[in-house]
Amino acid sequence: MKIYYDPNFTFQELLDYYAPSILDINGEKFIDLHSLNIVNFLGLQPIKRYNEEINGWFFNVSEYETNEILPLENLLPFNNENFEKFKISNTLSFEYLRYNEVYNNLFLKVENTLNNLECVISLNNNFLTQHLEVFADVGFEFLLEINVVLTIKNLANRYSFSSSFNHPFVFRIELSNTFYEQVYKFLEEFRDFNKKISERIPVLYSQFRQLPKSDELARILLNSSIDSFTKTIYNYGSIELFIDDLRKLAELLSLFTENSKLD
Repeated sequence: MKIYYDPNFTFQELLDYYAPSILDINGEKFIDLHSLNIVNFLGLQPIKRYNEEINGWFFNVSEYETNEILPLENLLPFNNENFEKFKISNTLSFEYLRYNEVYNNLFLKVENTLNNLECVISLNNNFLTQHLEVFADVGFEFLLEINVVLTIKNLANRYSFSSSFNHPFVFRIELSNTFYEQVYKFLEEFRDFNKKISERIPVLYSQFRQLPKSDELARILLNSSIDSFTKTIYNYGSIELFIDDLRKLAELLSLFTENSKLD
């Protein structure tokens, strides 16, 4: 039994970051998208450790004496299509690791998940605790979230990725029907945005506090369910389109107003 994995991870980190691995069982290779099966090997000492290249990718290899560690579940046959899935999952996991070790003070973070090929973008608790005053201001937080909502929705759309937004500052990006190069570019572009917005948030908040109080913003906050409002903006993907539709709605409602006047 041989287990192939990215040298950027320790064996334990494969589980910590849901990283993929390749299992060679009696000379036949399989892909485990999130290395769930390697829990069977924790605590065992490999008889050999070495490096090997597969399809242009460099791997650590741990070789074990037995093929009898069962059950092995949810394995994909090794082929070009599934190796593409391996590369996507591996890239998500490496990004997940870097957000923990290198980018752990940025505004948002990226994580791999156990849900096939999906990444989650969410608020980084480190950033939250370092900027509590920003998130204590409901008005600024509301504007910040709308900005992030529109940016992520439009970025995902540019790459034709399906996405969802069901909780504040939590976005799910579906990556099952795409290619490694597209995911790599998406993560790079998002990282650039994340670095820029992380630096600008304190400055933007300072500028926001110097603005005159907005009665319009206060009314929106008072009379709206904020979660529902931001989800609506996310679904639209454009604040201008949303406003245009509201104007049309007011125009259509005027029909009822004209015909409901009391004598």
